[in-house]
Amino acid sequence: MPKKTTQTTLLREKGEFTKFQILLEIMRNQPHIKQKDISDKLGITIQAISKYFKKLTKEGLLEAGSERADYRLTPKAIIKLHEDLRGLESYVTEVKHDLKVEHAWPAIATQPVKAGQEVGLIMKEGVMYTTTPDNSSAEAKGIALVDAKEGEDLGLKELHGKVKMKQGKILIVKLPSIRKGGSRAVDIAKLKAYYNEFKPDRIGVMGAVGRAVLNKLELKADIEFGISRSAAIAASRGLNVFVLVVGRMVNRMLQEIDQINMKTNAEIIYEVKDAQKIMS
Repeated sequence: MPKKTTQTTLLREKGEFTKFQILLEIMRNQPHIKQKDISDKLGITIQAISKYFKKLTKEGLLEAGSERADYRLTPKAIIKLHEDLRGLESYVTEVKHDLKVEHAWPAIATQPVKAGQEVGLIMKEGVMYTTTPDNSSAEAKGIALVDAKEGEDLGLKELHGKVKMKQGKILIVKLPSIRKGGSRAVDIAKLKAYYNEFKPDRIGVMGAVGRAVLNKLELKADIEFGISRSAAIAASRGLNVFVLVVGRMVNRMLQEIDQINMKTNAEIIYEVKDAQKIMS
């Protein structure tokens, strides 16, 4: 008798999936949400979208601000999105297993490897490397899918064991805008103390003020574009990331990291500190 596939409520009930889509669109664009934009994106009439907004508000998933088209997700909505995403991921995983879709895990070869050969695996700075299977430092083992020379990338299957992956952190340092003095209004001694205490693996910077501050610290940035996503990925791979951001961009970055956490079911830890001089 064939196994019965477990379907998430989202796939059983069309209305639930539409709610899920609307909540996602609100999350991506909050707080200024135009119902017409969501109507165009989802191919649903604006009248139907309006009814869903009222229903979501009544269910405690959506709250309206004081201004027109000002909507935000409630904490209850964030929890619901997490649960719905987990349900979808579980369903997709089950389908992939039934279809025998094989996942290839990427690694870098530290010695010549032949396809079908068993290799040991270790993790360094968020990247997986092969080693000999009898190496005492190997944390897991896998089977190579292709031949690879030393230094080349390769795919692996049938991983067993557990590669140790520590959780990295993100320290976001809030800098004053140019109107508030820019780099001249930064407490460099305080900033150095933050840096030395945090001991970052990577440095990210956003904007001219941050670059000027790095020049004063005689440091160079590893990440200058796509800061939120790059920092989140680095932290998820065990690296500590030190980011310099002008004050008005901090909230935007926090929102983006929260969205990445929700979309990927990650738990990236971040902290915000202020480096502006205290005027006496």
